Formats: sequence, structure tokens, C-alpha cells
Amino acid sequence: MIAPALIESALRAWRPATVLRPGDALHSVAVSLFRALVEALPAALRPVTGVVLGTLEDASQRVSVTLATPGDPVIVLSPAAVADEVSHACTLAHEWVHVGQIARVGRVQTAVDYLGSGELRAQREADAAAVGLWLRYVLTGELPETAPTLGDLYHLSTDDAALARAVIASHLDTIRAGALPPLDVCVVLAQWLHATPREIPADVLARVPRVPS
Repeated sequence: MIAPALIESALRAWRPATVLRPGDALHSVAVSLFRALVEALPAALRPVTGVVLGTLEDASQRVSVTLATPGDPVIVLSPAAVADEVSHACTLAHEWVHVGQIARVGRVQTAVDYLGSGELRAQREADAAAVGLWLRYVLTGELPETAPTLGDLYHLSTDDAALARAVIASHLDTIRAGALPPLDVCVVLAQWLHATPREIPADVLARVPRVPS
């Protein structure tokens, strides 16, 4: 098994982010950071984010979140995320997809897109979910036969939920074909894994396609 700390170090070298774990005042920190984000948004969006804030306050005890704060993004890991090393590593990879999304479009635009468009929310969460599934496959050889649903947390319409599942299914097909999903976190981790072969178990490395550096 590859220590989650090594995964985190490789991802932080690509895109800086702060990781908060259970015991780091998880709930109060998450809510305070989210409130800071809300205050930085255009006034017209604040009523919308007020609804999401209530969801976050409830969910932060059981799910992980990435917050687009005024500084580096902050990843708040839930107790479930750190229950075992595989889940810990896969959740870090999942959340770093959101770190990359924030870097591409900016902090405020990320919030506008995420809150204002179910289609964009579905796409972004599906990509993040697929990265977590890919890393779990790399670490354990396990891959679901069918694409999982995202559940109710993201408040997706029936059509947007179907889109998310289709995106995940496409990425799973890519993995089954022995290729790398075209997602930046997958590329970063694949390059890192092949660059540090003495620290990586042979069976894990065998499941990672080589990609140009």
C-alpha cells in the first residue's frame, strides 16, 4: 500500500492545497471557510449559497469537501474518508480534482458554475468520482462493474444525474481498456508513480499506464 501522505505530497507539488482531517476542528473550520467564500461572492448569488451552506453544515460530518477559499483551496476530510488508507488516498485524489478545477476557472467562477448549473456540477463531480475509482483500481485491482450514482448530496436533476453516471461509465470503460482516463489528476499520479518505482509495489505499478512527462 502507498501511504496517503505520499499521494498528498505528489498532488500538493502539482497544485497547492491545505488538508484538514478529523481532529482539526473539522466542522467549525469548514463552515467558517465556506462563510468566507459566500461573503466574497457577488451579492446576487448569496441567497443561493445560503441553501448550500445548510447542506454543508449537515454533510461535513460524513462527506469530504473542497473549499475555494481566498488563499489555496482547503480540503476538509470527513471521518469516513480516513477510515482506511485506501479510502484516504482515493478521497485525496477525488478532492484534488476540485483543486484543479478551481485553478482552471478561478475561485469565484467555480462557485458560480457549481451553484448555478446542475450540468456542470454533474460533470465535475463525475470526473472527481472517476479519479477516486481509478486510484482504488490502481491500489487494489478493484473496479465496479457498473457506474455508481452520485446520490442525493449534489441535488442533481434526473437528467443531470444520468449525465454524471454516463461520464463515470465512460471513464470506467477507459480503465478497463488499459488506458488512462483523460483527467489531470490521473496524469499527475501516473507520472509520479512511474517516477518513483522503488517505492511502489510492482502489482500497483503494473496497473498504471505510462504517460509522457
